[in-house]
Amino acid sequence: MKTFSTEYTAKNLTKNAGLVNLGKFADKAIQSLPGILDRRLTIKRGVTADYAIADVVMMLMMGVLAGAKHLSHLAILKADVAIRKLFGWELFPDASTFGKLFKRYIAGFGHCHELSEAEAEARKRVWSKKWFPRITMDMDSTVIGVTGSQEGAEKGYNPKKKGQKSYHPLLCFIAETRECLHNWFRSGSAYTSNGAVEFLKECYERIPQRISQIFVRADSGFFDGELLDFLEGRHSEYLIKVKMKNLVTLLMGQTSWQREKGKTGIEAVAFMHQCHGWKKERRFVAIRKLVAVQTEGVFFPLPQYEFFCYVTNLPHAPWHIHKLYGQRATSENWISWCKSQMASGAIRT
Repeated sequence: MKTFSTEYTAKNLTKNAGLVNLGKFADKAIQSLPGILDRRLTIKRGVTADYAIADVVMMLMMGVLAGAKHLSHLAILKADVAIRKLFGWELFPDASTFGKLFKRYIAGFGHCHELSEAEAEARKRVWSKKWFPRITMDMDSTVIGVTGSQEGAEKGYNPKKKGQKSYHPLLCFIAETRECLHNWFRSGSAYTSNGAVEFLKECYERIPQRISQIFVRADSGFFDGELLDFLEGRHSEYLIKVKMKNLVTLLMGQTSWQREKGKTGIEAVAFMHQCHGWKKERRFVAIRKLVAVQTEGVFFPLPQYEFFCYVTNLPHAPWHIHKLYGQRATSENWISWCKSQMASGAIRT
């Protein structure tokens, strides 16, 4: 960014002044993000080209931060003389030029990998400012519905609009920094855990080597023996919600339920169990909450419970495990921010 001074006049007003601090962050904390992009992206353009690829990526990124959810929305920056002057964008492409540049130069797998390497270098520089010996990776998936027949959109799990075509991306967040570490854009027919192991391998590659311990937390869609084998092979801690057809029968058969002190109607149990296809048994932790007691039509009162069950290699007490999993709910907010404020899955090109 260019150096600037602030004056309160009626000229060169901007409603996107917040981008100024983000631009300074990209220059100072990340030590020239445009420079990283320019060095990492091997896309060569002619000497008469009007736009450098690094500038195009920065324009799109800043446009999204300013609220753009479609390439045509980048006009909000094109019309902002003050922002363009501060960032040194004398020329600014229109929407069709943006689309042409991304499809022609950046859509290839090799250039996508280069963008990923640029992101990794930027992350390394930011993380050098703050040291985290242990991090929590929250894995999740989300549904992005579409109103058409876009490429890759297929019918699948869609709780809000059943039968609607959609995408079903995978996401991984770091709880300590709230950053979206990695994501995969998948078709709507993909099951939650499809490709989860390969996805996690890529997540681990993005983590700085100085991190000594990784804790992975995920919902029931990631309850998979192969995934657990991978995490144990990496000596990682994990906490994953259980999803089984006979789960209630399994939990009702446990005989060592104990009341949680100071919590009415709450009982907990921990036990070892080996699911079909698993190589070994693992620790299961369950909480049951009394929600009603059936008295009509039965000889004896029949309690009805709401169950919460997790598989984990953590040694903590069941109630502590339950509360620790509950902290994962914040990732739902992060997903909402990505979809609603960061155009995640919206700009498809």
